[in-house]
Amino acid sequence: MRLPVSAIALLSVTLAGAPSLAAEMTESVFQVTFRYAGEDEVLNDTVVPLLPGNACYNWYVRLAEGSAPKIATEILSLPVPLEDWGTLLTDPDDGIDISADGRVATRTFAPELDDEGWFSHSWCVAPGDPVGSHTIAIAVDGDKLVTYDFQVVLPEDYYWPAIAQPQPRERSVDHSW
Repeated sequence: MRLPVSAIALLSVTLAGAPSLAAEMTESVFQVTFRYAGEDEVLNDTVVPLLPGNACYNWYVRLAEGSAPKIATEILSLPVPLEDWGTLLTDPDDGIDISADGRVATRTFAPELDDEGWFSHSWCVAPGDPVGSHTIAIAVDGDKLVTYDFQVVLPEDYYWPAIAQPQPRERSVDHSW
């Protein structure tokens, strides 16, 4: 029996072992978190208030079932060089490399997926961080999955969530006038 060339090629790939499939992203979320008016705010937003020690920006990526990436890369790009990266610049064991110009941090890590296929990372605003356009690009096993573009703004330029006002009470409820 003679097989067509395409069947022979398919058979040889199957016998040699199937090529590994690239990880497939099914969902992604970018969030901003901070404490405001006594409440923890968690917003799906791309504007981050410059609140050192208070505001953080977080990304979450969900991979399709069966995807098991070996290496992930996260690239944080700033609008201007950062003067002080703190220990990120000097700790060789943190998996983060800072570019020579001080504008880009590249983090390489083995992603740990939760039971639903999610993995994530957070960065928190620190003293000296710049305002302006930032990006975070995520790749797994060399394949780019998603890029988050976001703005860091001064507190006076941020649109703060409305503070919930207490419900008015009847004056006679507690006999106060």
